[in-house]
Amino acid sequence: MIFLRPFINSYFILPFVIILTTITSFAQSEKYKEHSFKRKVVIVLDPGHGGEDVGKPKSRQSTHLKNEADLNLDIAFRLGGYLEERVKNVEVLYTRKTDRTVTLDERVDYANSVNADYFISIHCNSLHNKSYHGTQVHIQSKKFPTSYGLAKSFDYQFKRAGRTSRGIKDQNDRGHNLQVIQYTEMPGVLIECGFMSNPKEELFLNSGKGQTYIASALYRAIRDFENSPHKPAPDKRYPYYRVQIGTTTNKKEITYKKYKRLNMKIDPLKENGKYSLLVGREYEKRYTTKLLDEVKKKGFKDAYVRTFNAPTSKPQTKTTPPPKKVEVVEQATPVVVAASDSTTTILAKKTDSLRVVNDSLVFYRIQIMSSDRKLDLNKREFTQLEEAVYLFYDDDDTSKNPYKYQVLVGKYYVKSQAEKVKEKVRKKGFPDAFIVTVPESEARESLDQYIPKNN
Repeated sequence: MIFLRPFINSYFILPFVIILTTITSFAQSEKYKEHSFKRKVVIVLDPGHGGEDVGKPKSRQSTHLKNEADLNLDIAFRLGGYLEERVKNVEVLYTRKTDRTVTLDERVDYANSVNADYFISIHCNSLHNKSYHGTQVHIQSKKFPTSYGLAKSFDYQFKRAGRTSRGIKDQNDRGHNLQVIQYTEMPGVLIECGFMSNPKEELFLNSGKGQTYIASALYRAIRDFENSPHKPAPDKRYPYYRVQIGTTTNKKEITYKKYKRLNMKIDPLKENGKYSLLVGREYEKRYTTKLLDEVKKKGFKDAYVRTFNAPTSKPQTKTTPPPKKVEVVEQATPVVVAASDSTTTILAKKTDSLRVVNDSLVFYRIQIMSSDRKLDLNKREFTQLEEAVYLFYDDDDTSKNPYKYQVLVGKYYVKSQAEKVKEKVRKKGFPDAFIVTVPESEARESLDQYIPKNN
């Protein structure tokens, strides 16, 4: 915006800053991408706050300003766009893609469940003193070489973009933990992109130009760090220490008043038929000792410190699994295959073939999304597909993935037909749709379904 130019030129931007143009297409062919990572890199972007939690509210009611949660999402999308558009061998995932509430536990569990290589949480700052401005980079510990190295890369690129750096802070500097980088099991960084409490910086954060400078600095930091020939040693996250406050056979007890007064995150760990109730996760024993004293003062006199070492890998015993029996059944004449749920009937053409795996007929569905909550299949986003839509629930208690509801389309015994439907639903608003293969013997019962009238 024109009225921002004097402020931006004098306050933030150095002459040699590289400005990345706004991404318009995230699906550029791999061969045209400028850079490539030497390994497959999974990056989880965590736009802070969202839904009922707006974060820092905008300073005044104005259509030109946004709350922190929306700014975090804008910057995350720009950063994700740059990575997907310009780098080969990267997968970008998000803890949220819309304005919805995601708990801290859900953010951590999701990043851990997808085995991310990096976790990057994006926030904006605020203080009563309106003169504060600039960026801040947070990590769990400066003793974590990879996290610290990545933080230095972010800080360097912010300075290169003319931003005022307020430094790199860890638990020692802050005097407290940040849950999303304390409990994630991969190198993690929390970025404060600027101060919304500073009127000039708030305008900068809300401008397309400002968000481009921030996101492009973050992009260059990740790109250069991952491709550095002299990367630091991996973070040493074992051993770590926790305080056990008790045991129970009913993990719902953690909602009782006596536990709530702790005002701490309590994790029930199932061991020998009982749940060990654990708080904290520290990498330096002195912090755990301090936490133990605090817990005992709050009435848990029998609490004690536990040490968690790196899990030992079990010796691999060589077993040769029986080969899968796969048959391709050619159709000499048209044949009607009726689905077991009686809602889908497929006509296999003469040129098509059916697959049989271990004596079980195989069918295909198209997965279009997953969610952490039950979805209404009668909404237009699903009905406009004009295909049978099914909602499934993953009841696997061992899975850390919070997105247990899956939405799948159709039931097709001919893969070529599934491919056509996949392309159709991609064009209708689900660009990440993909085909899943299911043996009839392993088919699950759907939680809910939408069947078009013409089916």
